[in-house]
Amino acid sequence: MPLSEVCTQEQFLKIPFTVKDDLRNTSPYERTRTDPKDIFGLYSSSGTTGKKTFYIHSRADHEKQDAYSREFFTRAGLKAGDLGAIFGPIESPIMGHCMMWQFHAINVGVTLCPRPSPENILDVITQLPVTDIATLPQIASFPAGRSEWRAAAKKSTVKRLLLGGDFISDVRRNVLEEVWDAEVFNCFGMSEIFGPIGIDCQEKNGFHYHDEDIYLEIVSPETGLPVSEGEIGVGVYTTLWDKGFPLLRYWSGDLLRLVPEPCTCGCGLPRFDYFGRYDDCVKLPDGKWVSPRQMEEFTLKEKILHCQLQIQRDKSALFVYDKDGIAPSDQLLRQMRDLLEGIEVTAKPLPLSEINLRGLKPKYMLDTRG
Repeated sequence: MPLSEVCTQEQFLKIPFTVKDDLRNTSPYERTRTDPKDIFGLYSSSGTTGKKTFYIHSRADHEKQDAYSREFFTRAGLKAGDLGAIFGPIESPIMGHCMMWQFHAINVGVTLCPRPSPENILDVITQLPVTDIATLPQIASFPAGRSEWRAAAKKSTVKRLLLGGDFISDVRRNVLEEVWDAEVFNCFGMSEIFGPIGIDCQEKNGFHYHDEDIYLEIVSPETGLPVSEGEIGVGVYTTLWDKGFPLLRYWSGDLLRLVPEPCTCGCGLPRFDYFGRYDDCVKLPDGKWVSPRQMEEFTLKEKILHCQLQIQRDKSALFVYDKDGIAPSDQLLRQMRDLLEGIEVTAKPLPLSEINLRGLKPKYMLDTRG
């Protein structure tokens, strides 16, 4: 059926999903009708789960992103005259581009730190009056590693951490707010749309997003059918404006939950929870999902930064951790067992190089049951 004849929800749900390989195997110019004079720029995905994919960002997209940035970040407290620092690569990936654009949208100055080692981070925050840092949660956590780094972070002029690219557990948020003596806001974006498309409000209880621009479905990862209200499933996105490259039922691979209750902040926008990537989560026999965010609530309390929970075929689990780091306590192993609904968990130290890493941190969960 031609798209122009799709008139009902039932017909819409029969449209096949768009998946990442559909984008990866085409050029950005094959996916757009944008006139070259209306292209603001091109950016790429980070390539953490495969080869980079490039996307066209139109002037209409840029106006939309500017409007989102002004709304979201003004609400978080940013104002003209502040100074933002970007700790991350400034090349073609979306992370660098969008962080610069969001600061420019609200007349906030920008400084760059494309190689954000702890030493380079300290150089920036001790020599410049930075008020806002945009980076990954793992990079923002670097100063927690030493007392002198923590002292420098706390003494800095930083007021807010604007974090994206991964989930933030409550315990990591608490650690970062204590280390930096600053507020932590989690931002949610996607290369395939732009970032951010959602952000914490002051209540920090889910991502608000504009449903007049983005139609968000939550579907079962097994059947592809819509889940019941409030249930966890995979986020599927359809863009509703004249986008540089439109998305039609794009299967994101992110586990989300639409929050049915209104937010106490009063803004009125719908919101969703993000639990991590589908491939990083584990589904138990009773249908319950266990996410890396839940695991981190326990591991970070014991200051274990590099670890992985491996679900075995024999219905046991192995808690692998950095042999040069902190070993898990018996209490933590019991907490992991309870999280997995009674699956027995044993611990094993390994060199960090032998733990299955993804970017700056291990893939928290690995399901080897097949």
